[in-house]
Amino acid sequence: MFDINTCFTYAYSAGTYADFFQDISSTEEVSTNVIDLDVAGIKIAGSNPPWLLVKVGTAADACTSMEIKLITATASNLTTGKKHVGYWRFLQAQMTAGAVLVNQPMGHFDYQRYLGWEFKPFTNDNSLTVLCALTTGPEPAPTDINIVEAGS
Repeated sequence: MFDINTCFTYAYSAGTYADFFQDISSTEEVSTNVIDLDVAGIKIAGSNPPWLLVKVGTAADACTSMEIKLITATASNLTTGKKHVGYWRFLQAQMTAGAVLVNQPMGHFDYQRYLGWEFKPFTNDNSLTVLCALTTGPEPAPTDINIVEAGS
């Protein structure tokens, strides 16, 4: 389960489920929202960590592959003191509508004050939408998974 307070990609517009998804259309962009942990040096992923969820809304039509990074930073614009604490790459075939791309507990790191996501599609795509959130547990496991390496 996720809510607007723990959703990195939430942008209210229509008051529907689609508001949780961010359009990924530029060559590189960051998540609509950052999560402010209120302090630096916090270890939020102990014995019962929050789960990272990245889910596709609208499938990628033109995006051949995409790189996403979970980042922590000392400033809310996610540029000052930026560190990458998670990194994934996906092929177009993996970015189908409804696909769960990341479904795992947060790593046990020393996080800075702000958390956010960085998206880098390797070709522009005006149709791809993704949801990124912290949740209290995992999404249901996919029935069929095929881990492949994405090129740039």
